[in-house]
Amino acid sequence: MMKKHLIYFFFFTMLFSSCKKENTDPVIGNVDERLSDTLAFYQSQLTNAEFGWKGYLLTDNETPATFLFNFNDKNRTIMSADYKTTPAESSYRLKALQRPTLMFDSYSTLHLIADPTSSVFNGTIANGYFSDFEFAFLSANADTIKLEGTFNKSKLILIKSKSAEESSTLFSSLQEIIESLSKLKTYFKRTSIGGVDCEIKLDGTAQVLEFSYLTDGVTAVALSSSFYVSGKDIVLYEPLIIGTTTVSELTGVNYDANNSVIKANIGDLQIQIKEAIEPMSYDKTATERFYNMPPNGNYWMASRGFTVDGKVDAYGVRDIPFFNYIIFWPKYNPGYSRFGYIVNDDWANYGPAPIASFPEDGTIKFTNAGSFGTPPPAILPIITNTSNNLFLPKGFYVIKTADKVYDLVSVSDARSWITIGN
Repeated sequence: MMKKHLIYFFFFTMLFSSCKKENTDPVIGNVDERLSDTLAFYQSQLTNAEFGWKGYLLTDNETPATFLFNFNDKNRTIMSADYKTTPAESSYRLKALQRPTLMFDSYSTLHLIADPTSSVFNGTIANGYFSDFEFAFLSANADTIKLEGTFNKSKLILIKSKSAEESSTLFSSLQEIIESLSKLKTYFKRTSIGGVDCEIKLDGTAQVLEFSYLTDGVTAVALSSSFYVSGKDIVLYEPLIIGTTTVSELTGVNYDANNSVIKANIGDLQIQIKEAIEPMSYDKTATERFYNMPPNGNYWMASRGFTVDGKVDAYGVRDIPFFNYIIFWPKYNPGYSRFGYIVNDDWANYGPAPIASFPEDGTIKFTNAGSFGTPPPAILPIITNTSNNLFLPKGFYVIKTADKVYDLVSVSDARSWITIGN
């Protein structure tokens, strides 16, 4: 009897295996068909955008770039970028790799920031700006496509442009947001999000938005995310959680001249960004590190002069003929520092000799020990105004903003500051 049951079990197993094999054959074919349909869908989506696609790229080393793409059904695309606004044509194709992939397969504006030759676009040797020119599809709907670089994992977001005007103002939107924020004259800016008081910083060059706040009134927390600008909206690549509020974008950013505030919305919550004259929290040890540890052991550099009342390089040091950068050499001499100008790749024979002092509040002050020479009459106002600002009686807060980068911010009113780095 047992033998009979085993025979039945053997035939049942063989029958089940045979049925299973027969049912898997068409499934493999269906996968191929579905993949082909997916690629065709993406192709149609890319080409059926009357006003093109706004493209927001964040490379693996967090370099931001903005593009305008127009794709046609002949596998050609016309693209422009915020760093090269003249439209240029190149080719693209869609291919099934490990995932459906958009490949820009001829040298284009996009390839410039991935170029491994540093002389081409000032990227790093062998890596450029750690960008990509092949992107796998992550998600897509009628208006938005999200992609990821296949090699460096760059983020690329495509958003369908709704009008010719929207396309034409794409590259000016970021500058308009920066100009709105610059109408607040102070370096420090405050807002409240869901009852949490925050200090807010927006770096328009790196396109990074940072919120700082205190927990228990003592511990400082700083959260930041890269962002892109779409019209009047600041959109974060990575949402930030502040208290019970998730911040994924600031919409409708605009300056309210009547109240001297920036207004914006976080979801249904309206916020106001206001001026402040002191930091919410201050690292008193930053001044010592800044003064004693220049990046090359000797000096710091500043590519521009003071920002005053929101105006970058207010005194025009970059207008000095053949100007390279400002140099601050803390220990140029045992008795004084040197705040000088490198012009035409050499020391200029002018600029003050500041003496630094260090109050107990962690700030830094400078007094003038003299000058290294007299500047030419044509640029005398530039040097005089810059020097006068360096010797503000109340001195400067020293704010670390990145590795080997500091901002010196006026203690008296926070309305003037200079960025010094490596």
